[in-house]
This record gives sequence, C-alpha cells and structure tokens, in this order.
Amino acid sequence: MMQRLLIILLLAFGINTAMAHYSLFTVVGDVQVESGGKTVKATKGQAVKATDLIIIPQGGKVEILNDLDKRVYTSIKPGKISVTKLMIEARGVAADNGANVAARMNLGRKTQKGAEKVYVEKGMVRRSLATYDPEGEQMEMDAETLGRYVASRISAGTLSSGEDAPVPVESKRLSEGGLSFKMENTLQFPIYFNIIKITKGSKDDVNISPLGQPAGSYVVLPQQTLSREHFPMLDENEEQILIMTNCQYDVDKVIEEIVKALNAPDLSTGNDSSLPVYIHKI
Repeated sequence: MMQRLLIILLLAFGINTAMAHYSLFTVVGDVQVESGGKTVKATKGQAVKATDLIIIPQGGKVEILNDLDKRVYTSIKPGKISVTKLMIEARGVAADNGANVAARMNLGRKTQKGAEKVYVEKGMVRRSLATYDPEGEQMEMDAETLGRYVASRISAGTLSSGEDAPVPVESKRLSEGGLSFKMENTLQFPIYFNIIKITKGSKDDVNISPLGQPAGSYVVLPQQTLSREHFPMLDENEEQILIMTNCQYDVDKVIEEIVKALNAPDLSTGNDSSLPVYIHKI
C-alpha cells in the first residue's frame, strides 16, 4: 500500500526519478545534507538526490530547484526531511514558476549563463515588495558587479549596442526639449529598472536622471505598462541611460560603483555580456 502511494505521489508530482535533477536554490542558516551516510554543510547550487535528507535548524530555510518543472520548493520547518517529502509538502505552497525560473535568472534570454554570480541576498524583507514579488523579495543585484558592468559599457562606448530589449521600450524627444519613455512588461515575472544620467565633460559625471526613481527602482509587474514624461529641456551634454534587471538594485550604490570603476585603470573584468542586465541609451 505504501509503495503504491509513493508511486502515485511521484506520478502526480511529475518526477522521473531516474532523470530528475535537484539543486539547492537558497540556503539560510546552518542547513545540512545527509547523503550516503555522510553529512555535509549545505551550499547554494549543491546538487541533491531525491533520497537525500535535508536537516533544517530552527530559523533556517532551504529552497530546492527542480530542473524538470523549473519550480522552487521551500521549507522552513526545523528537523530532518527527505528531498522528495520536502517537495511534496511544499507543493501546495510552492511558487508556480513554470519555465519562469531560468527565464528570470537570464532576464528572458535563452542563452545566458552564469548569471547567478551577480545576486546578493537582502537582509531586510519589505512587506510591500513581498506583495509585488514574493519570489524576488530577498534577492538584490550586486551593486559592485552591476556598477562595473555599466562603467565598462560607458568606457567602451557601447551604450547603444543594438541589443534587443527583453520587453518593448519606447522613448522620444519632446518638442520642448524633454524626453518621454514607455515600457511594457511582456515577461512572466516583474522587471526592475532605473534611469541614470551621464554628463559629458573632462570627467564624466554620473547621477540619477530626472526620469529616474531616486529611491530604489521602478518595478513593473507582468502585463503592466509604465510611462513617464519630462517636459523641461535636458542638457545636450547629458545622456539618459536605462538599466533594466530581473531583481531590485540600490541605484545610489550602483552609481557610486560606476564612478569608482570609471576612475579605475582597468574595466575589463566588468565587461561581462552574460549578465542578466539590459542597458540602453534613451
């Protein structure tokens, strides 16, 4: 009877145990993995088997990514639990991402790799963002990595490189000398963006654009549009730069890192086109 029940659960779960591939998507606290009689400290990205046991301490948390259905299964329940049981118990509350996890990590691009290195975990959870984006509330783009990448694009003169935006973006100059933009989120997850300005001179000055968001970032949910118009004339020596990512980032810290990187002798390490970032001059 137990054997039949397990078979039914696995079939309902859509898991082919011979081909399934699971990995630890998030690890919080001193989580451990018991496998083959050995117990090791759990680490993000670590591959686990369906029969492995996850040991979660009080206050700990673990998220398991199933590569087959691209869903993330979460447990914060203290104790020892198998990967299979954790996923079965979490199924009722798991975020139904479909094929969305990989797309989100790559900002909708199918060929990007290595994007996970740009994320840092947020220490403080904001209730408002948790309502908007429960899967991304604790994820933030690393300011240094993002800043160096933007700086490398500025230095290389590739702010308008012809890359395709992952969502429709329109901008136009206004008759008064101002600027407007409109963005539509056609993806299946929220997108985050902000707009900075670069004032050309003997030394480039980087600051928030009058079209930008001075606190945090704009957040556009799926099937939403966002537009903004700035009517006063803009300085002709200013370039307005849109930076779009798949999660939040601190624009003040990013601007600081851009300035720091522009003053550095070598920007080559920041020129990584695999990052889940879309940057364009509007």
